[in-house]
Amino acid sequence: MTLNVKMSEMTVRRGLYGMFAGGLLGGIASAAILMPSANAAPDQCSASGMATTQSSVQLSMSTYLQTHPETNQALTDIAKKSPTEAQASYETYFASNPQVAKDLKGLQQPVNDLVSQCGIQSPSNQLTDALTSI
Repeated sequence: MTLNVKMSEMTVRRGLYGMFAGGLLGGIASAAILMPSANAAPDQCSASGMATTQSSVQLSMSTYLQTHPETNQALTDIAKKSPTEAQASYETYFASNPQVAKDLKGLQQPVNDLVSQCGIQSPSNQLTDALTSI
């Protein structure tokens, strides 16, 4: 009887080890199959890729304007004008402040690159239109 109990315990133990090993190998195989798609770079030419780039650029511009309060105030005042007046005022401001124009164009460049690379349109505003025209 002791032999049957030992045999039965050994059989159960082996069965549990087999199930554990099978589950572990199955989990590793599943992770290996899913890993390439989880680590794949997002498509920059997709709507989400464009939105991500625009969001990053807007955050950079926001930070720039917060750290340059005079520029922030000047551009805020210009933005309150009619579109025709604003366009002329932006051109005048950037002509008088070429470093600001250079800085902001540099911040905007990732969106411009993506538009050129992907052939998709990017929403614009008066400021980005003014930066494009200078």
